[in-house]
Amino acid sequence: MSNLSQLIKNEFIKLHHYKSTWAMYIILAILLIGGAMITNFVANQNMLFDEVFQGELAQAYQSLGLEIPTYDMWAFLSDNISNISFITILIIVVAAKIISNEYKWGTIKLLLIRPAGRGTVLTSKYIAVFLFAAVLILYTIILSMIIGLIFFGVDTWNPTIVDNMGSGYTEVSILASIGKDILFYLVPLILLATLSFMIAILFKGSAMAIAASIVVFLAAPVITMLVSQYEVGKYLLTAHLDLQSIFEGSPLIEGTSFGFSIAVLIVYYVVFMAVGWLTFKKRDVAGN
Repeated sequence: MSNLSQLIKNEFIKLHHYKSTWAMYIILAILLIGGAMITNFVANQNMLFDEVFQGELAQAYQSLGLEIPTYDMWAFLSDNISNISFITILIIVVAAKIISNEYKWGTIKLLLIRPAGRGTVLTSKYIAVFLFAAVLILYTIILSMIIGLIFFGVDTWNPTIVDNMGSGYTEVSILASIGKDILFYLVPLILLATLSFMIAILFKGSAMAIAASIVVFLAAPVITMLVSQYEVGKYLLTAHLDLQSIFEGSPLIEGTSFGFSIAVLIVYYVVFMAVGWLTFKKRDVAGN
């Protein structure tokens, strides 16, 4: 365990030696500050609320006797949880490069002559990728709260809102709603980072891993709609990445249940992990 902990620490430190890593933090900060400035100085907040709080949601607020909340720090944070989609793209790149760079720079042989086994080395890289993802998400949340507080203030520290929690709209804490959204955004992040990780192991390069994973992520709705009329469509990974829509009763493919989607995602995850691990453990790196 000590070897694994040290390797994870080394990989995490190594990630932060790259200028591209720090560029990710800067880009996220620019997106958040830019979004706050546009919302505060350019956009009509009443118009934004009219677009969001309408139809069933507006009726739910009315039926529960709740007032539509004002735009404050919590609303800004809730809006910017969607930045996890952008973080997903960043993590896809990191997952591919953390493997491919070892082959590119010829350091893979030096890495594997250490006392730690191949499985431990690969595990440390995999964990480091998701540790970095967790840091980026936490960074986004904290920075969103600070920026939201500066630009919009806070109405109350734990407001109650109306959200779809799977069985229809209900009254929940804003923290519960944000937590739910984060969990659903994590689903494609974990699956596609693992896919990128696996492809990078198979082909010893990052280009195909990054391209394939990003295409699956961005084109998932289109791919799913193209095959939705076929039985095989409901078994594709793309049909289950938007787990929140399925949870709320609006799947891309009719008849897809939440439990079925979870099962399909688990199967894909196990396959990605197994193929990547077995390939890495059996590969001859003498010629690299």
